Amino acid sequence: MKRIALGFSLALAIALSLVPAIKADPLKHERYIVVFHDWVASPAQEARQISAKLGGQMGFVYEHALKGFSIAVPAQALPALKQNPKVNYVATDDVRYAFAQSLPTGIARIYADLNNTIDIDGVDDWRVDVDVAVIDTGVDFQHPDLNVVGGINCSGGNPIKAKCETGGDDDHYHGTHVAGTIGALDNGIGVVGVAPGARLWAVKVLNSSGSGYTSWIVAGIDWVAANADKIEVANMSLGGSGWNQAEYDAIQGAVKKGVAFAVAAGNSGADANNYSPAAFDNVLTVSALADFDGLEGGYGDPTCRVDLDDTLADFSNWGSAVNLAAPGVCILSTFPLEQGEYGTISGTSMASPHVAGALALLASRNNPDNATDVATLYNQVISQGNFNWSDDSGDGVQEALLDVGDSSVFAPLLVAGSGSGPAPTNNPPTADIANPTDGASFDSGATITFTGTASDTEDGDLTDTLSWASDVDGPIGTGGSFSAILSGGLHTITASVADSGGLTGSTSIAITVDGSGGDTIVLNVAAYKVRGTQYADLTWNGAASSNVDVYRNGDKITTTPNDEAYTDGPLGKGGGSATYQVCESDTLTCSNIVPVIW
Repeated sequence: MKRIALGFSLALAIALSLVPAIKADPLKHERYIVVFHDWVASPAQEARQISAKLGGQMGFVYEHALKGFSIAVPAQALPALKQNPKVNYVATDDVRYAFAQSLPTGIARIYADLNNTIDIDGVDDWRVDVDVAVIDTGVDFQHPDLNVVGGINCSGGNPIKAKCETGGDDDHYHGTHVAGTIGALDNGIGVVGVAPGARLWAVKVLNSSGSGYTSWIVAGIDWVAANADKIEVANMSLGGSGWNQAEYDAIQGAVKKGVAFAVAAGNSGADANNYSPAAFDNVLTVSALADFDGLEGGYGDPTCRVDLDDTLADFSNWGSAVNLAAPGVCILSTFPLEQGEYGTISGTSMASPHVAGALALLASRNNPDNATDVATLYNQVISQGNFNWSDDSGDGVQEALLDVGDSSVFAPLLVAGSGSGPAPTNNPPTADIANPTDGASFDSGATITFTGTASDTEDGDLTDTLSWASDVDGPIGTGGSFSAILSGGLHTITASVADSGGLTGSTSIAITVDGSGGDTIVLNVAAYKVRGTQYADLTWNGAASSNVDVYRNGDKITTTPNDEAYTDGPLGKGGGSATYQVCESDTLTCSNIVPVIW
């Protein structure tokens, strides 16, 4: 069992054997997560400048859990990324998977039904007053047994995704199953969760195959950190082998804001210290118990799969990184409506949400504000565990089995429910920017017209309530149409909207205002060969400086007089490719990036 520390980290888990492998990505070795030093003031602006200089495609910008961005870039640009003085480190953008294979026998086995303060009685009269993020494949927004209040989709992108979008509906099944174990309603239908009626936030970071990149997951955690004033607990039933510093630091950033994490140990029957985020010390890592009857004693007969009752599941990871065990075999929970509404599966992914539910019971009354508060919640959950099971892993340390039966400890704050039946759903609103277009440029002092729309399934047209802001100038306008003059520089423009139920939606674009008042630098490049040797003729106009810097493949190769022409060569022989850019000397006023092929 690992010791809980205030330095924390990130973990994910779903059974690899049951999830289709993600297809090989030709850019896999060229996907990176760039993390800035904490003193960098504007991560978005720095990310755009670095991406432009290196000829890369910028993805997510992280500003809450950590400061940084994701990027797809030629491998030869990696040294330049690492040498940038504003960059703390560069992490690989690893592929991660959901860890999945399983009645509320699990609820009985952790004694939740015997704790009268949780009030499990088949009537939706009370709900646990807490918010939990399900960082997974999404959650079925329409499920009658779940209280889903909002969500975000950070998955997808070809080849790389640049921003999260409102949404988060489950196109797999894994996240919906996890959500049911955490907080399914106590309404007399289907199943009931550990923290019945908890407000669930769908944070979709895995695709329809149950897999995704680390950059997606870090973006989801960054969104949770940005909403830490609402969200107290997060569950991550996903993961993969190896250590990723960006994952760890993102979780740590959210923990510092008061978000507690439960993560799956993994389903490889191996040492959890070799898996992320299971190995992290800022989370509760959960192994899986095989329990078939919801009772102590080891007398239950196998149901959906063969294993020994009241022992460590034969697939579960083990080791000193594990903090707790919880039921994870043949677990009945919610499924998306189109997949039958309820289903039984197994995995440490099914064990982790039991612990997330326990954290939610505590957090509802003892709302964590910082890492110290989170560590207190972790220690409370661990200290209440029992040892009425057999740990046959052979690792020499028996972790405690989750137990929420003590009503003096697990005494959640409750709010009124619907009385009976499912809670009404509220879908988040959406916003759209029609003008300007993403990437547009304007002269200094120009009046820029902004137009957009907003709508909501329940509230209808919300265009008049749109709020607009620039990351440079702050609030710039409201409504569906207005005009403004912005200061020079790179701007991220965000249009946001809120509905009557308190859910929000937003969208963003990037525009440039030429603070120098000069014309845009336009570059043309002609690539050719002389007796097999490569040359490139560069011509440009619009630069105002006396000298210009010439960049090839993101690296400065020379500073030359601004006579609007330069020949690069002789270079190598044979075929090849490159990108070129010119900038006013020692400035960030640069031309377009031009790719060439010999």
